[in-house]
Amino acid sequence: MTTGLRLFAATALGLSVASSASRAAAQASPLPDSFVVGAWTFRPSLEVRVRGEYRRHPFDAGGDVYDPTAVLAEDYQSALPRVAGTQPEVSNQYYVTERARLGLAVDRGPVTAAVTLQDARVWGDVGVTPLVGPGEPVPSVLAPSEAYLEVHTRSGRRVFLRVGRQQVMWGDGRLVGANDWSVTGRSLDAARFGLQAGDFDVETFAAMLATPGRYATPSTATAATTSSTANVAEGSGAQLYGLNAAWHALPLLNVEATGLARIVRDPTPSTLTPSNTFVVDGRLVGDRRGVRYAVEGAYELGQVASYGVDRDLRAFALAARASWETALPGHLTFSGEAAYASGDTNESGSFKGTMTRFDPILPDEHTLLSPMSVVAWSNLMLGGGSIGVQPLEELSLLAGYRYAALAQPGGRWSNAALYPIGAAPSNTARSLGHEIDASVRLTPWKAFEVETGYGLFARGAGADAILRAANRPATLQHWAYLQTTVRVP
Repeated sequence: MTTGLRLFAATALGLSVASSASRAAAQASPLPDSFVVGAWTFRPSLEVRVRGEYRRHPFDAGGDVYDPTAVLAEDYQSALPRVAGTQPEVSNQYYVTERARLGLAVDRGPVTAAVTLQDARVWGDVGVTPLVGPGEPVPSVLAPSEAYLEVHTRSGRRVFLRVGRQQVMWGDGRLVGANDWSVTGRSLDAARFGLQAGDFDVETFAAMLATPGRYATPSTATAATTSSTANVAEGSGAQLYGLNAAWHALPLLNVEATGLARIVRDPTPSTLTPSNTFVVDGRLVGDRRGVRYAVEGAYELGQVASYGVDRDLRAFALAARASWETALPGHLTFSGEAAYASGDTNESGSFKGTMTRFDPILPDEHTLLSPMSVVAWSNLMLGGGSIGVQPLEELSLLAGYRYAALAQPGGRWSNAALYPIGAAPSNTARSLGHEIDASVRLTPWKAFEVETGYGLFARGAGADAILRAANRPATLQHWAYLQTTVRVP
């Protein structure tokens, strides 16, 4: 793997030099974004991304392994899912991922058809790398990331109906996001309808998260024999329904309301557990003269199936961000953010109490809460900020700091991909720790981008307790990455 990283770095440097040398020529004769042949318009696209990552003492690798990993899943008398096994501690984790997307969209009148073929892989992977979040395929994979048919109109207002595999992102992506940072990204197999009229946008979708089918029920032992027999049942799988409405009142005042309903039945993937989850979300957002902000609040209710009983679900979450791009040289920008999400400890162990752990459904990672992806919008208190500067059009730099803590000290700590890091029922300390990170992005040519970054997470007393309980000795986590991306157009 070390040789692979060296080869990766050398390739990135060579491409950067070559692209810089040919920059003027490339800008002199740009390729068109589309081609017209008679009544048909063809829009090709290409994206190739290669990223190398390194983590020293990762918090979510080695130690206890959980199955399932769903945010609302729990083992008996535990805030965590069932422990499927224990692995040795991981001191160094490093890997190289690649993702190539080749797409073609074809327009004719009110009809659009689009297909984007994606190849996403972890170099040397043998099928055990847990580098994906809920709703994402497991690499290595060669499959369409998008494949849909859309019918639309444009006559003062826009109405569209899109059916097929597609990316969906609402708001900041805290509840429904495309999660582009992950190895594969996230696409939904869905039917989606949208209407735009004046200052109002309305959109709704219905997505299949897990197909209906047969599944094996838990084995039951009889008194006459010590052997186990498994019954086979049929289930309706899992579906997600969404409704989003936005009112663009003023540049500094846009009002957005979202409703989500996730119905989960067996058979389910490991990232889901049988439940009915309903989310009501409100969001205020504005952008004017360098000032940008967003304030969001969500309330969650429903029921979660567990050990023969249904636990009522009542949880909530809040988030806010704001940034100011000054008139100083280099577009100096100051940003701040804060977030809260309720947690649950299952202290009674009876599963009869109300579940209060917030489930963020299908969130983005890396761009929200933590660039290092060590926390999720669940059982969380977070505050921090960043400073960004762009001294050249082709160069931007960003540095940030965040402090993270547990809303419920005895509850679960999840990473940004919603994988459970662990929990310590006897823990009384809230502090998870301090994250310091920085990144540099270079775009020497419009179609070519190089990005690198570093992060340090210094754990607090709460993180210490959880990591010891999960058989991952507590220490600092270091993180570094180097990523190159080519996009056409």
